[in-house]
Amino acid sequence: MNAQNKHLKRHHDTWVYSRRVPSALAHLYNSSHITFSLKTSSVKVARLKRDKFNGHLANQMQGTISPEREEFKRHLTVAKEYAEGIKDRDSCLTYDDFFPREPIAHAAYREVAYKDTNHVYSYTAKEALQSLLGRKAKLSDDTKQKLKNALDRFLIFMGVNDVALTEVHKKTVVAYIEHLGNEYAHGTIAAHLSRLKSVWVHAFQLGEITLKQSPFEDHDLSLYKKGESQRKQLFSKEQLNKVLNECPESVRPLAKLALFTGARISELCKADVEVVEGVKCLVVQKGKTKSAERYIPLAEQVKDIELPLRLDDKSAGRTFSTFKIDKITSDSTRSFHSLRNHFITAGQRAENLTEFDVAYVAGHKTGTTMSFGHYARHDVKRLKATVDKVASQIEKEWF
Repeated sequence: MNAQNKHLKRHHDTWVYSRRVPSALAHLYNSSHITFSLKTSSVKVARLKRDKFNGHLANQMQGTISPEREEFKRHLTVAKEYAEGIKDRDSCLTYDDFFPREPIAHAAYREVAYKDTNHVYSYTAKEALQSLLGRKAKLSDDTKQKLKNALDRFLIFMGVNDVALTEVHKKTVVAYIEHLGNEYAHGTIAAHLSRLKSVWVHAFQLGEITLKQSPFEDHDLSLYKKGESQRKQLFSKEQLNKVLNECPESVRPLAKLALFTGARISELCKADVEVVEGVKCLVVQKGKTKSAERYIPLAEQVKDIELPLRLDDKSAGRTFSTFKIDKITSDSTRSFHSLRNHFITAGQRAENLTEFDVAYVAGHKTGTTMSFGHYARHDVKRLKATVDKVASQIEKEWF
């Protein structure tokens, strides 16, 4: 068979998709094979449809909990209805009337009948993640993806599609940390563990597991620290000139906006635009911290930029990073975030500016208890004056 036509068969003049059901999805299908017409006589179209459905299966396999756990849950439903009757010697009900003689069914029966949870079919990591994502509606798409990626990476390390949380032990996590240490630094490892811990804590809060202390916490990560994290440095005057005039056109407005607003790349890519008291402002609805929610008045220097940008911040970040390394410097302390540092540094050096106003514009914690909308709308003209002074200081020092 032509390798390009894998999972494709020709039936008269029409192409048909045909393959065995992946073992991880067997519990979702009633037969051992998946077969259906692709409704095309074109092999090119058939391949495209085949690839699309293969992608759908891949997503299913990534999101599905283990078939053993699914089977256990089915037996558990039966056990909740009949276990007490089976235990009652005066009843005519017997175990064999409802359950096969196999370990999964036996575990489900004993959990209900005798509160015996000493088995490997209990609440799983993927179940906990799915519940967490479903209940925490306010999580950003980026955070949700990071949670999924963290769990996927851990399961790949374990060599399983899913795992009962009670079967995740501290020694396994220690080995996983050593595995991550071959590729990642302290901060990344700590972030992975924090996300996995949040899945565990969610399961505990639901009462699905009884152990509050997760195996993902209280680890010594000092081995993976390569000294103190380096503060992002400013670009030189020549480097900044190159950034503003030579970086790819797709991110050039983004770089200029970062310099004159002090906003983070994710904020700039997603910010809306609103005119408040006659002042054109960027509106940051959500960001890294609670203080990120704010109005940022725009300086004259960025009036030519078409807003909102509506860019993918991950893609834009990669584009800028590639340009910076190729054309500016490979120094990791100088990055897109350095543009934000230019704004903050200019705010510190400019005369007659309050730290409070500069901190608010930059999205740093200000210590105020006033709400985002209240503070911004009543003081937007004062903030505009702050932004204009910072912009003038930027031009004075680096242009």
